[in-house]
Amino acid sequence: MKFWWAVESARLAAEKSAVEAVADNENWFELACWRFHKNMFCAEGLLIAHGHRYPIRLIYPDQYPEVPAWVEPQGEVRWSSHQYGTGTLCLELRPDNWDGRATGADVLRSAYNLLVIENPLGGGEDRAPSAHDIGELQAYDWGAFPVLIRAGCLARIKSGIAAGLNALRWLAHDDVWPIMIHDEEDRRAMQRPPDASIENWRSALPVYVSGNPPPPPGALDRAGLVQAAGFDPLTAAIVEVSVAAVVMFPSEGQVEIFHLTTEGGTFRRRVFVLPDEIGARSARAEEAMAKRVTIVGAGSVGSKIAETLLRSGVHHLTLVDGDVMLPGNLERHALDWRDVGFRKVHGLKRHLLHIVPGADIQVVDANLNWQRSSRTHAWQVEALAAAHVIVDATGDPATALFLAAVAEANGRVFVSVEVFEGGIGALIATCVSPRDPPFVEGRATFLAWCDTQGIKPPEAGPRRYEMLTTDGSPVIADDAAVTMTAGHAARTILDIVDGHPPPAEAAWLLLGYQKNWLFDGHGHTIRLNVGERGERAQAADVPEAIAFALELLKEGADENSGGG
Repeated sequence: MKFWWAVESARLAAEKSAVEAVADNENWFELACWRFHKNMFCAEGLLIAHGHRYPIRLIYPDQYPEVPAWVEPQGEVRWSSHQYGTGTLCLELRPDNWDGRATGADVLRSAYNLLVIENPLGGGEDRAPSAHDIGELQAYDWGAFPVLIRAGCLARIKSGIAAGLNALRWLAHDDVWPIMIHDEEDRRAMQRPPDASIENWRSALPVYVSGNPPPPPGALDRAGLVQAAGFDPLTAAIVEVSVAAVVMFPSEGQVEIFHLTTEGGTFRRRVFVLPDEIGARSARAEEAMAKRVTIVGAGSVGSKIAETLLRSGVHHLTLVDGDVMLPGNLERHALDWRDVGFRKVHGLKRHLLHIVPGADIQVVDANLNWQRSSRTHAWQVEALAAAHVIVDATGDPATALFLAAVAEANGRVFVSVEVFEGGIGALIATCVSPRDPPFVEGRATFLAWCDTQGIKPPEAGPRRYEMLTTDGSPVIADDAAVTMTAGHAARTILDIVDGHPPPAEAAWLLLGYQKNWLFDGHGHTIRLNVGERGERAQAADVPEAIAFALELLKEGADENSGGG
């Protein structure tokens, strides 16, 4: 703690002099004493307004004068609407406009002005103007049991064209029981509200809309609410029984919403109308959002690439990994304890659908190099080859070469992401077919380039992402190295789906996080040109072979259609 009064004696003397001058020269403040209150330096006294005496404390916090002093009653009493409960008065000098050149005497004068205007002990007819300038959601009242509804949905309700109205209720956390009202049009959006889920303690409630004006303020029982709503007999009978539901009065003025509980309770909820801005922050065009990205490797790097892509508007993802989420993965993975014991791709799919419930997430819960049925292997590779971009996030050179070959054969863009052991840096290699040389040639060029620098590529330690120092101590890539790499990789992939891949002369990107290997330190970037794509001799077509295959295809089609 700073203890300003001990380290800034000149400021202490100035504060003491200023406050005592007010007491000596003004008739609205009487200083009783200086003391410490709850270990904070303070002045106690009386503010006098309209003949009424208000016992107050002027409190100087330990970080004064970087943060303001304040005035509060000496007892638990509420004098003003500009007061936090029965404590601190909200004055003209506050944290949002505090100037360190002001003094405690200025704060006292502000408190006096408030009491003169509002005269709380003398009738309190007037209210001091408010300087609060924050939006409705910034003033979110956690105790108000909020109802959230998008502006478009509310407009459709008022117009009488909303279909399939539903309310989604979350289990209480932090004393909040939020409800979100939505309709069929909301649910058609990619970023739609989630479904009801016992696993996540979300339940669906029916919504009943009244065409009548909302009832006046005050408590209402079920019968009174039904009468005010003017429901038809069938709806009235449903609402009157003890069921959980929502009743809306969408008048032109203030929208009133009542929450009905299974215990028979009926109470008003505060309504927060949300702007229709879903997708505005992803910065993706519709064409880019329609493209699919396959990520092979759902570990620490792959999971974070997937999440960033999804949040950035790439909503069609294929995830390939056969690994299981274990406690040792928690330091660097996007998942948490709720997913331990499950295969990573399934946990990651659940996680992503919590972010974008309408996303198209396909999973292959097997490693591509496992021993298994050739038929299974074939359809799995076919699934990943269907993507616009194939991403290798395994950190395994053999898998990278295999995926690159698949991408090359299918004319797909290939991106390989590798965190160097020890977290000293990373490599993001991009191969745009048919512009760039195949990945296998690019890697050979990279290795040759390392030779010309007189240094080997970073080598693995006993465990993945670990290397050894000169004394044999392990150095492990931490979450910061993983997250930075995933962010750079996601940026590269997003540029590709947006139609702006990295230029050929900088398609291989080396990112430095430490002063090690060829890196000068954190932020050192090396753009490596792995050369141009050479001419490829095309094998001459054999018309007889093509005719043979087409004839077989025709026969198969005839058999499937029942032809002779």
